[in-house]
Amino acid sequence: MLIEEVPKILVVTPARNEAENLSKLANSIQLQSQNSILAWVIVDDGSTDETSNVANTLDFEFNVIVIKRKKSGKLITGAAFAAWWEGVEFGLNIYPDSRYVMKLDADVVLDKNYFANIFTELDEINIGIIGGMISNMHREQKSYVPGPVKMYSRNALDLIRQLPVATGFDVMDEIICREKGFNIQTVSAAKFKMNRQIGHSQGLLHGRFRNGLVCKWVGYAPEYFILHAIRYIFRPPYILGTLWMICGYLFSRKGPYPQRLRKIHKNIQRQRLLRIIRNPAKTLRDLYL
Repeated sequence: MLIEEVPKILVVTPARNEAENLSKLANSIQLQSQNSILAWVIVDDGSTDETSNVANTLDFEFNVIVIKRKKSGKLITGAAFAAWWEGVEFGLNIYPDSRYVMKLDADVVLDKNYFANIFTELDEINIGIIGGMISNMHREQKSYVPGPVKMYSRNALDLIRQLPVATGFDVMDEIICREKGFNIQTVSAAKFKMNRQIGHSQGLLHGRFRNGLVCKWVGYAPEYFILHAIRYIFRPPYILGTLWMICGYLFSRKGPYPQRLRKIHKNIQRQRLLRIIRNPAKTLRDLYL
């Protein structure tokens, strides 16, 4: 272990109509071989199912705090991030000394050694964001920390407060952290599963359109977006979904994020494309394996 003691973390989960998934997530937390959670804040974001009832019956050694939001926005406007921030502010008022704050989505199932592996590999020197890898989906994820399990140091958390609360937040948070010299760490041994495809809580076509729109918002280089869209031809709903994604990209505005961050992201993608051209096998292996 690279640190003297395991730091405690504040976990915040935004949840809208996630009763079944929340039960599975809670069970995976219960089975952790090493639990570093100081408190778990669950934000019921306008659910119409049994999400609040499930959350209120959870029994752990650490505190479980349930917040119920009455007004909930749309995903495209960043409702999930707004709910998460509300939970973060509430939790930090009670636990101001939390060293890390984690965004843990309700549709996640953690491997039993997830937290143990995170803190075994954690190097706290200038760490900004850390998280594990999805084990049941073939996604490019070594170059970034998957949004459903992002854990922020307090310094990084203070930095990302300046970002607009909108879809694409979990891309731009890493860009602004890199800009300020924070390290982004993906721990391959820390595995987790998703109960559904990322971004598909409102349907596949909606998810594809939103994917394209967000790509424009966060500054995808056009040539990188083309390759990104081509990959989705081989995933349901195949060509229709890819066309819908392209529509989202072409017809969206620039979005809420600063131009300087969009340029940084675009340059990162173009550098990655150059690495792929020079050594495709190594680059793809580094990104996916």
